[in-house]
Amino acid sequence: MRRGEKIEVTCIGCGNTFEATNLGRVTAKLCKGCAEKRDEHQKELERLAQEQAEEQHYRELIRLANIPPRWREVRFDTLDPNKQPMAQRIAREYAQSFSRESPSLVFYSPGNGTGKTTLAACVANHVLHEIRVPVLFAKARDVMLEIRKTFSDRYETEAEILDKVSYVDLLVLDDVGVDSPSEWIKSTYWTLMDRRFDWELPVVVTTNKPLDGRGEILADRIGEGAASRLLGLCRGNVIDMTGPDLR
Repeated sequence: MRRGEKIEVTCIGCGNTFEATNLGRVTAKLCKGCAEKRDEHQKELERLAQEQAEEQHYRELIRLANIPPRWREVRFDTLDPNKQPMAQRIAREYAQSFSRESPSLVFYSPGNGTGKTTLAACVANHVLHEIRVPVLFAKARDVMLEIRKTFSDRYETEAEILDKVSYVDLLVLDDVGVDSPSEWIKSTYWTLMDRRFDWELPVVVTTNKPLDGRGEILADRIGEGAASRLLGLCRGNVIDMTGPDLR
């Protein structure tokens, strides 16, 4: 029996005989029907493995996003369309077209309760769940407190915390400028905004300090350098939500 000749082989799958080319040890052991079923089964296993990997990755994105329970279920569709309708429209369009190349976005109002955090959370949830891009939601004050904690607690270093907020695809930073200004505060904001500016990474900010005008402005709180970088990242995307407390 010479190599390359046609021979009769018993299929190890169904037991039927079929004609195959003699290739020695690598001669086909499955008939065409059984081979196709094996290939389909393998493809299905690979598809399920891919789905499981994607689902595990998605769960990890949710964990790392660190969105507080109060804001996890906030969506654009759950909002009252009569409250801040223009701001809602701009925020929705921003979220739906989001990419790493998107500009930054600032929600501003001098008072509380106008819906800044709500819209920022809507953006975060849409980008996280619909586009499945890495997001980090953080209170600006909490970031500062975490960094201060590293001065006495070495569980996590200042550099590690800054890296975490500096390089995520979308950073949602709530209540920027709430802390009393200090050289350390300004230096920390400078590092954060400068890194995101250099890497062209968007940040969604809420603040009750205007970016310009008379009186105290955001630069007085976070420093001229950080405010300038934020303005550069925004490309003019500042939503003025001045209005009454809606709570």
